[in-house]
Amino acid sequence: MVLRGARHFAFLGRSGLDKSTARDLIQDLETLGAECVVIKGDVCNPKDAMRLIAATERDIGGVVQASMGLKESLFSDMSNESWHIGIDPKVQGTWNLYNSLQTTGRHLGLDFFLLTSSVSGSVGTATESNYCSANHFLDHFARYLRSQGIPGVSIGLGMISEVGYLHDNPEIEALLLRKGIQALDSDELLQIIDLALSSSLTASTHDDYDLLANAHLLTGMEASGLKRLRKMGFDGTNVAWDDPRASLLANALDGQQLTQSPSHSGKLPAGVMKELDQGKTLAESVLDCIRRRFGNLVLMKYEDVDAKKPLADYGMDSMIAAEFRTWFYQNMKVDIPMLVLLDKISNLETLRDTSLSQLE
Repeated sequence: MVLRGARHFAFLGRSGLDKSTARDLIQDLETLGAECVVIKGDVCNPKDAMRLIAATERDIGGVVQASMGLKESLFSDMSNESWHIGIDPKVQGTWNLYNSLQTTGRHLGLDFFLLTSSVSGSVGTATESNYCSANHFLDHFARYLRSQGIPGVSIGLGMISEVGYLHDNPEIEALLLRKGIQALDSDELLQIIDLALSSSLTASTHDDYDLLANAHLLTGMEASGLKRLRKMGFDGTNVAWDDPRASLLANALDGQQLTQSPSHSGKLPAGVMKELDQGKTLAESVLDCIRRRFGNLVLMKYEDVDAKKPLADYGMDSMIAAEFRTWFYQNMKVDIPMLVLLDKISNLETLRDTSLSQLE
């Protein structure tokens, strides 16, 4: 931004300048000739949002809403407090910023209103219903902003490697990788943000079918990363590609359709039908399909997964179990209880038997 001519920055954050990384950022900006104002406060508090707007004496060129909160658990176990930790920074915080701008009449003439969303706003994660919902709100709020003549844009970011939250929390990064979400490096991130900030309000879509579509940029579902996983021996896929709207992405992977073909309709997924076509029994086909998916979840090659080995010995935890349970329900229409997945004696053969009992 400084290289593009920006010289005045105002920041709002709960820790203010308490963290060394924040102090280093301000020092770097000031060394480059920028003026910085730092407000210690919470964007979820309307008064703090108003303090931020009031602290900027000049015309406001643009807004970057990058607040977030994470508190993971299954929705059935999520407390009200945990729900709001994930929801409030993005939902209430965004409204507070927008209302503060509108109240002061400073929402007019913005060059951008950037919302840092996540691919999870489009592709759900079983243990992050609060975070997914909050990002889905951002994706639609950007459309609302454009309908009001404000150049809003929501970037649905996937994994960001090398820097940021996921870099500091590798277990979350591994979870997203298992789901088929591909990483962006810091250079790619800057290019995407550059594209988002440079897009004009009047830019049209290719076919003008959805005039507000430019309000949302989605990343992290590129087929190239899954191709690399497959070359490593993993059966890389993404459950979101079963959605017909994702057919172009699905076809980009080896030029093949990943979604279930019409001849494979019914309860059985395409993977099971493929095994059946090769002459295997239903029990063998279901076990092979389960075994391949589990290998993806724990990042092991198919041939290294022992179907008789207890799931607990592979490091099964609630996050992996939640993803595995979602896969069973979405692909086989089978409901595997969490207690079964987390049971110390359960193995893949146990899951096969449970699946067969519900498929019959």
